[in-house]
Amino acid sequence: MKRTKIVCTLGPATNNRETIEKLIDAGMNAIRLNFSHLTPEEAIDSIKLIKQIRKERNVALSLILDTKGPEVRVYGYKEPIKIEANSIFVIKSYEKDDIASTLSGEEDVLLTNLPYIGKLVKVGQKVLMMDGFLEAHVVEVIDENTIKVSFTNSGLLKSAAHLSIPHINYGLKFLSQKDKQDIAFAIQNEFEYIALSFVSSKEDLLEVKKLIETIDKSSKTKLISKIENKKAVDNIEQIIEHSDGIMVARGDLGVENDIEKVPVIQKRIIRLCYSSGKPVITATQMLESMIDNPIPTRAEASDVANAVYDLSSAVMLSGETAIGKFPIRVVETMTKIIKEVENSLDFNDILTKLTRMPANPDITTAIATRAVHIAYDINAKAIVVVTTSGYAARMVSKVRPKLPIIAYTFDFITYNQLTLNWGVFPRIIEKCDLFEELIKIIRKDILKLNLVEKGDNIILVSGLPIGKEG
Repeated sequence: MKRTKIVCTLGPATNNRETIEKLIDAGMNAIRLNFSHLTPEEAIDSIKLIKQIRKERNVALSLILDTKGPEVRVYGYKEPIKIEANSIFVIKSYEKDDIASTLSGEEDVLLTNLPYIGKLVKVGQKVLMMDGFLEAHVVEVIDENTIKVSFTNSGLLKSAAHLSIPHINYGLKFLSQKDKQDIAFAIQNEFEYIALSFVSSKEDLLEVKKLIETIDKSSKTKLISKIENKKAVDNIEQIIEHSDGIMVARGDLGVENDIEKVPVIQKRIIRLCYSSGKPVITATQMLESMIDNPIPTRAEASDVANAVYDLSSAVMLSGETAIGKFPIRVVETMTKIIKEVENSLDFNDILTKLTRMPANPDITTAIATRAVHIAYDINAKAIVVVTTSGYAARMVSKVRPKLPIIAYTFDFITYNQLTLNWGVFPRIIEKCDLFEELIKIIRKDILKLNLVEKGDNIILVSGLPIGKEG
């Protein structure tokens, strides 16, 4: 079995029934729709298809809407530009909504959605594009909206590439009008998660929660904060506290922070997340060479393995499945790496390290932790959790047990959300009020999963009365 989950980004390479079904078979647990490149009108048919497939196949699958956020990009050209070292380009601020389809009209002029770029930079300042793979420095500030840069190295500048000026506060609003519309779309279409780009503080999350309150007070959609800049790293503990999950977005994180610090930051964030019982996704450039090649580099395989050793809840694929030539194979490869690493983990050592009880734990956390210890003591083959909100299952997942966590819920959104949690195998059942009836249903269903056999010991964690949260 695979405990670490896989998030796949939907794109032209995978946006069809046959490929989505093959991705599920290969090990996909969640689908990410990147609204940096999508509108609700473009996404609606894909969402209907995904929901139809998961219903027909009776599988848990999380839908994640990834917001554009206050990101900065360069535009003004249709085809990728071959950049030569020492070449000079002009970058102009362009604040109109049609920037993505606007051409600069000059081959050495780029447009950016960052306002007043000339006010933000000084001569000599570093400007990065393509996740830092293209580096330039400012050679002239022409006016408040226009600068001239010289590229340090050669490379290909792809369409709508990220632009980053390290350690500069861009002064952009956290939520644009597009973000507000996309968040409303996610709530109305019952996405399991919204991944918020460029979260910097708890205030960003509070702003989104306030917005969601105005859209639908009863919404169960959870918020994942993407950690992409230095300010977010500095505020990581408060961000985790106010988030339902975290994504370590290493592409932008590596641009904003010294590259040698990123692995240390990654490990710290993962540790803080599982200590808090929050799912954490390790993302960006995991098997990137498989966009074009049928096998990954050895370093990429080690990167995925390292994320599993760190006890990430999930690992994410971006371009590999969105535009790659081998989307099915890349998920199969990731699944194989995950299983191989998990088979080598010392779960007894992990249990000892992760079950040191915090001061004044809540009742659910205390029971979940003890349940894992008892399961080990009696050689149980699974831990069964009956949960309405998913909280009890997440608290069991928090200590990363070697046993499968089979989570039964009556709530369809909880069912799909739990597929993102480490080691959790969600099951949806009809609500029943009698505990004895619930046991009969579970006993009959659990044998279908091939995770336990008749006569095996299992541990059952459930609140009473059945169906009550907490």
